[in-house]
Amino acid sequence: MTRSSLSLAAVLLLVTACTPSSAARNGSASPEQTLALALQQETVMDGVSVQFVGYRDHRCPADVTCVWAGEAHAFVWVAGPGIEPQVVSLPWSGGGGDTRPQDVRRVGPYALRLRSLEPRPRADGATTPGDYRVVLVIERADAP
Repeated sequence: MTRSSLSLAAVLLLVTACTPSSAARNGSASPEQTLALALQQETVMDGVSVQFVGYRDHRCPADVTCVWAGEAHAFVWVAGPGIEPQVVSLPWSGGGGDTRPQDVRRVGPYALRLRSLEPRPRADGATTPGDYRVVLVIERADAP
């Protein structure tokens, strides 16, 4: 495992340890919350169920130099009070950190965006579905 892989694993572990569901139970939910989920993992935040159910990854492999970064989408199942159960497609915005308005998806009173989809594919195909993790940002769309 490379140093960057270990760093990413540590960050994902820390984010997962601080899931919004524990904050919501303690009554300290913030307007914006970050969730880290493995493929097929589900969490509940303020009564809203969020599950990482799939992805489509056509990004440039991490071990290749490309002219175009490629594209990817993470698919999350969202259901809860006031939300019609649905699969939401969240686009990867190129990893630049800037979220374009068209990358944010409204679901009921919430706005969802994909912060990261890891790992990047590899030219040798060594990435498996079970390796994938997403980091999502969820905020109340009506938050001040």
